[in-house]
Amino acid sequence: MPPGDPNFPSDLSIKPSTRQVLRLDAGADGDEHEAAQDVQRFGIAGRTWEAAYFLRLYLTPPRPASPSDPPPRVFDPPCPLFPPSSLQTAPVPTPPTLEHQRQRMILEIGAGTGYLSLSLAPHLSRARDRIVATDLPSVCPLLEENLAAAQERWRASSSTNGTPAAPGDGPASVLVRPLPWGDACALADLQAEGLSPDLILASDLVYFEFLYGPLLRTLLGLTEPRGEEGESAVVLFSYKVRSLTKEQPFWEAFGRWFAFDAVHISPPARPDPPASAHPPTSSEHAHLQMPTTTPPPPLAWTRFGAGIPSSSSSSPASSETDELYLFVCRRHPKTYGASVRLSEEQTSDDELLQGRKAGKGVEAGAGRFEEIILAGLEWD
Repeated sequence: MPPGDPNFPSDLSIKPSTRQVLRLDAGADGDEHEAAQDVQRFGIAGRTWEAAYFLRLYLTPPRPASPSDPPPRVFDPPCPLFPPSSLQTAPVPTPPTLEHQRQRMILEIGAGTGYLSLSLAPHLSRARDRIVATDLPSVCPLLEENLAAAQERWRASSSTNGTPAAPGDGPASVLVRPLPWGDACALADLQAEGLSPDLILASDLVYFEFLYGPLLRTLLGLTEPRGEEGESAVVLFSYKVRSLTKEQPFWEAFGRWFAFDAVHISPPARPDPPASAHPPTSSEHAHLQMPTTTPPPPLAWTRFGAGIPSSSSSSPASSETDELYLFVCRRHPKTYGASVRLSEEQTSDDELLQGRKAGKGVEAGAGRFEEIILAGLEWD
């Protein structure tokens, strides 16, 4: 497919989706509004894709509302936006969360309808968080329309509660900005505006091969270290497998520049039942042995997104499944400064994808995606 408007390929045949497309629990926000979709005007960008719903579950894990509710999901690694609760104790050290004194910046790349950014905003703080939803200039009108509708809902909800929001309370502020992939000027404009991200959201972006280079180039620009401490943004990349043959070259290239791991999930063990309220009688003492408290079973980790009922099947009883992945990604430190080198040396997309300008010692990362794929196979 030759470069043109990637949102309108010649064989486009899609229709709007819903959160139920993955047949997953919607979580605590069952009354959440969908972002309006408009395939006719915006093509591919006018549809909310499966991996956005999938990433949404990770960004705002449901919490139990009462003791009778099932315990919440436990993720490893946990969502970097929210510290794990007491019920979310992972068996490995918890990585640092995005806890900064300054305002946290979350940037979504290829935001499309804006569903992900707009559904996340009410769970964050206006005083502390800012979200930047980006896409092609031709898609920004859809983002602006959906943002305006969401802001109206948030205002109505605040009025219904009857309590004026205190300064800084309320949903995180959301901005819409153009960011064509591979456009160095658009990246510079974001940086000039002070919109350098702490966290990057990327969902369902690996599809057309001619966009692999521009996509990777933009991710490298967004993850260059910034600030006095030289911190690099974390990337949360959700991905639905559609054609491994066509998509694996991107992940091989990505692994040359980024270290990444798949998120795993486990239901936590319920807390032990409370001890008896009355002390044992003398007759009971005769039968008491050592305490019989049973330790909770170990958490049964599985890859988040493995074997989800297929969103392409119209039959609820279908045995077809989709494979989705959620990767937590961080730049290889040896590749820092690459964006400047790539620009100064006019590096081609082919050279970029081959990692020819990456630092020494990161070539082994090209096999990381294959390792994750093979680790999930079930052998007979």
